[in-house]
Amino acid sequence: MSFALDVSELAEADLADAKDWYRKIRPGLDDQLVLCVEDTINRILENPTAYAIVLRDARRALVRRFPYAIFYRVRGDCVQVEAVFHGRKDPARLHDRIT
Repeated sequence: MSFALDVSELAEADLADAKDWYRKIRPGLDDQLVLCVEDTINRILENPTAYAIVLRDARRALVRRFPYAIFYRVRGDCVQVEAVFHGRKDPARLHDRIT
């Protein structure tokens, strides 16, 4: 089965903020982050139910090499990305967005 991808505006903003931060640390590191996020999304699309449900019906997939996780929901044949969330941020912020 092929799954469509829907990325929320908030998730896009999460990734944009992370890219800006990593670009300031070292030029090109932001590109590496994007590649790792894209790899994670591709793994999700290959098998969306492979990742654990962590909050209501939202699932979490960890991004390799970076301290981020992608939180998403499966709705029929669509994967809806809700957040690209840093592992050290206050989980209450994520809870408010996912519920």
